[in-house]
Amino acid sequence: MQRYELLYIIPATLTDEDVGAAETTVKTILEKNGATIESVNRLGKFRLAYPIKKVRHGHYVLVYFSCERPAISKIDMTLRITPVVLRHLTLRADEAVSEKFDLVQFTEVNVEAAKEARDARRREKSDAANDDLKSGVAVLEDGTKSDEEDKLTISDEEIDKKIDAALQENT
Repeated sequence: MQRYELLYIIPATLTDEDVGAAETTVKTILEKNGATIESVNRLGKFRLAYPIKKVRHGHYVLVYFSCERPAISKIDMTLRITPVVLRHLTLRADEAVSEKFDLVQFTEVNVEAAKEARDARRREKSDAANDDLKSGVAVLEDGTKSDEEDKLTISDEEIDKKIDAALQENT
């Protein structure tokens, strides 16, 4: 008998009870085809590299088992048509990577909290900008205008003279 490693993905849209039922289904398929299961490890919920059947996240399960070589093709064919298994891969255990590997666990993002935080940052920025504008106003506390504002005020007659002068230069 040969030792094998099976990695399969179950959709993350399933509940924990459904995931347990899917694991039982896969165990039953293996045992029905003459395999002896050594260990079953639920690796966790991870994001898929690309969507499979419109599913973006999945529960990864790793199974070590022993069976005869001809049974592998039957197991593979049965897993291929099993609806709860998105993808699977069966390797001989001696071909599989025996190095320890670290997986980054899936973390759910609370969209509402992220939106509220973003809105709060925007409000702070706009409040800071409004404070800057208010501090730049050249009106004194008693309502009178400062000297700088008087210099910036131009009468209509002065504007007309400047426009006429500019037009005469262009012609």
